[in-house]
Amino acid sequence: MPDPKLRFRFREPTVDTNLPISDGTVKVEGFDLEVMDVGEDARFGADARDEGFGTLVQRKAQGAPDVCIPAFPNRKFRLSYIYVNAAAGIERPKDLEGKRVGISGWGNTAGVWARGALQNYYEVDLTAIRWLSARPDAASTAPGIEIGKLDGDLNDMLVQGALDAVIDPNVLPSITERDPRVRRLFPDYKAEEQRYFRDTGIFPISHAVTLSQEFVDRHPEAPVALLEAFRKARDLAFYRILGPDPQYMVMSWASAAVEEQRALMGDDYWPYNVESNRRSLEALTLFAHQQGLTPHRVDYESFFSPEAAALPGA
Repeated sequence: MPDPKLRFRFREPTVDTNLPISDGTVKVEGFDLEVMDVGEDARFGADARDEGFGTLVQRKAQGAPDVCIPAFPNRKFRLSYIYVNAAAGIERPKDLEGKRVGISGWGNTAGVWARGALQNYYEVDLTAIRWLSARPDAASTAPGIEIGKLDGDLNDMLVQGALDAVIDPNVLPSITERDPRVRRLFPDYKAEEQRYFRDTGIFPISHAVTLSQEFVDRHPEAPVALLEAFRKARDLAFYRILGPDPQYMVMSWASAAVEEQRALMGDDYWPYNVESNRRSLEALTLFAHQQGLTPHRVDYESFFSPEAAALPGA
């Protein structure tokens, strides 16, 4: 009898933590994995997906029947994704108060993490910022938060001074091109993000692996099988840097960078379990509620398949 098909939609199939699964190197035991096209809608036809964590928290608050496993293939510190116009007079986070800040949308995961750090770590009053978006979404906001509509490209408007700052999930072209009219809020963002981690223990989670309840009902073994595959894929991603024949040619000191990160964050700083991620899980659910994205603070424990959450190992 052939293995049942598991249709998976990766947001980023080629990133190092996903690639060993998406390219077929790592198998999902007991399932025939079919990788969906990136452009396909994850909630129509997919049995599992790489879900934005901010979106997931909002969906769970609305009672969505999602079943998660504690696999987080995309994690990024988001202080480095806060950009400012060099002439706007913004030298520190509190200087954002009273300024025009462009965002892609209020519910975007990257924005939730960045605003959460601004509010809770740097004590910035989010209600004192003039928020503007070219694509206002349907996400709810906290009292005192209003999002105005703007017409134009965030990067162009920041360069031209029509915006004082931008929080975006991607590196802006002006930053990549080293345009002197634009810079990061934190010029030494690596040192700032390392300080943030030392002080808070938070390693932001961007994506979480999620299955449909209907698929889990038919295949209750799927969450554990998928978690085991993602752990193998993560371990292979590290091996490709730290193994005897490193595969990252463009970074001469990639292995040294991993060792530096381990010295700061611990040997297993990319864990795929619930216990080791509690601070980050608690932070995102708190930030989402503070920012009005959820009417109450969501219980993250309820997200996860009990069997997958109980699986031993990191």
